[in-house]
Amino acid sequence: MHEMWCGPDTSGQRVWHILTTDKTGTLCGAERQEDPRRQDPTDKHCLPCMTTFQAVVQTR
Repeated sequence: MHEMWCGPDTSGQRVWHILTTDKTGTLCGAERQEDPRRQDPTDKHCLPCMTTFQAVVQTR
């Protein structure tokens, strides 16, 4: 099962990433970091994560 994590994209904008199954990184390769600052919610998603996730789901 994959989980979502809200963190910065390459431009610094907060987006939803998809975590790897071991939850140490993201499907796009971004390193997961704990961010104690409270941030406004977003509905934006990381396109590279979503593309990789789509490929994983389609092969199952």
